[in-house]
Amino acid sequence: MKLTILTENNAVPPFEAEHGLSMLLEQGEYQLLFDTGAGEVFAGNCSLMKKDFSDLNGIILSHGHMDHTGGLHILSPCTVWHAPGITQHHFSHHPGKPVRTLTMPERCIQRLQQCRCREISSFTEILPGIFLTGPIPRISGEDCGGPFFSDNEGMVKDDLSDEQALLTKDGILIQGCCHAGVINTLEYCRKEHPEITVHTVIGGLHLLLASEDRLKQTADYLRGSGIRTLYLLHCTGEHAIDFLRKQLPGIKIFTPGVDGSAILL
Repeated sequence: MKLTILTENNAVPPFEAEHGLSMLLEQGEYQLLFDTGAGEVFAGNCSLMKKDFSDLNGIILSHGHMDHTGGLHILSPCTVWHAPGITQHHFSHHPGKPVRTLTMPERCIQRLQQCRCREISSFTEILPGIFLTGPIPRISGEDCGGPFFSDNEGMVKDDLSDEQALLTKDGILIQGCCHAGVINTLEYCRKEHPEITVHTVIGGLHLLLASEDRLKQTADYLRGSGIRTLYLLHCTGEHAIDFLRKQLPGIKIFTPGVDGSAILL
């Protein structure tokens, strides 16, 4: 698989950064877009890379947050794979800060309605050797919370049930934000496909505000998981990345940004 980061929190000029994530996946004859970033720099970065998506097989949306779906309106209607509830309301309520909406932008919802939507409600092979998890069971006891709510008043907790991840038959796991927790996600993959040995994880792990206990739980699990390589992006957090590097000397950890190059996996 060849993976190119199109939008991310870090970029090398002339490419631009944003708080968002989008990656182009190329495997054999297939070309898939995994998330579309927040939409502010997606078009410019793709233009610089001369990506026109004329051969795109489809778009995978990891979840409905605007920093992963905000560039959808720029793209021509095509097949879109998403979990149930992708357009539901999402809000963040950080203490001392104004309430923020994280819902998919309306213009992107309108574009989604023009697409050939394929709702993934359970572990599904969408193309040969490429699987989507659909909603991920929360069984590990990980603190997968955060200041996320389904209502503007902050009364209904949001468990981001519309999140999914991608797994290849070759053992590569690709995440958007991993709101479900990396332990839950890996254990679900192993339960559904025990014949696949996951060795590489790519994407955000949403550990930016994680407690030391949560970081330790994650490191302890990964240490014995068989994971050999981590490409940590977007919402993982610098402190978490430093912590994992110190705790996991046996795992190669990379922090790529947008630079126009491809990662060969």
